[in-house]
Amino acid sequence: MSLRLAERQRALAKLTEILLNLRNQICKLGIPLFMAFENVGRESNGGVWSDIFIECGNVMRQQHIDAGEAWKKVIKKMGSSVPLDDSDWQVLSDFWELLGKSDRENQESILDLEKDNLEMLEKRAGEAMNTKGRLYRNLGVLSGAAAVILFL
Repeated sequence: MSLRLAERQRALAKLTEILLNLRNQICKLGIPLFMAFENVGRESNGGVWSDIFIECGNVMRQQHIDAGEAWKKVIKKMGSSVPLDDSDWQVLSDFWELLGKSDRENQESILDLEKDNLEMLEKRAGEAMNTKGRLYRNLGVLSGAAAVILFL
């Protein structure tokens, strides 16, 4: 359980990095949204998110749907591979609904706002890892000690 908490924090940190890259591609370089998703997914530092972003870009390109709909479809299909809580997914789904529905300046504001939200989620995940992780580790040690005592 402690490992899952650490993986959750790393996944949120990686998504924050990806968001900055996505912001640069969309707002600064003017790359279309579906191509920016595919580019971000193809980069080697995407971690658990790579396949999701590639697939999301493909869905937007092939089915001609917006980022919010594509995100929902891909997460429904592949979301179990990412170690996030339901509350994390809710925050993320709200964000993707807004992406791609305004001009570049507003996109940049939306991406900045979501970066702040992700940093908050990452901080909460770190706090949970520190408190619950310690609890689970101690529980494991105490359970082991209790088992030894029972065998004696």
